[in-house]
Amino acid sequence: MFAEYNYDEFPYVRVKFSNTIENNEDFDSFLAGWIDLYNQKQNFIFIFDTTNVGFVNPKYCIKMAMFIHNLKQREIQYLQKSFIIVSSKLVERLLELIFFLQKPVAPVYILKK
Repeated sequence: MFAEYNYDEFPYVRVKFSNTIENNEDFDSFLAGWIDLYNQKQNFIFIFDTTNVGFVNPKYCIKMAMFIHNLKQREIQYLQKSFIIVSSKLVERLLELIFFLQKPVAPVYILKK
């Protein structure tokens, strides 16, 4: 599994990523977890931990940008802000690509480890 959600400190939601995305279903599962949070209709804050992420196919940047675009169409944004822990230049560049293609729905803070 590419992403593991931890809700123990809600409204802070920790998402720990594995080394890579195995397939489209793996990525879709990550997005489904995000949608589940929106369906709860409660404000939340993401803490993404990307320290274990290795190579990720850039096609997922495009899919992520499209997902963000679709989120922006929703009347209410429950995501208040995101903190992204980054320890790799590759991940940093992928995030830059995503946010170049589509601005985030809420403030994003990049924390370099």
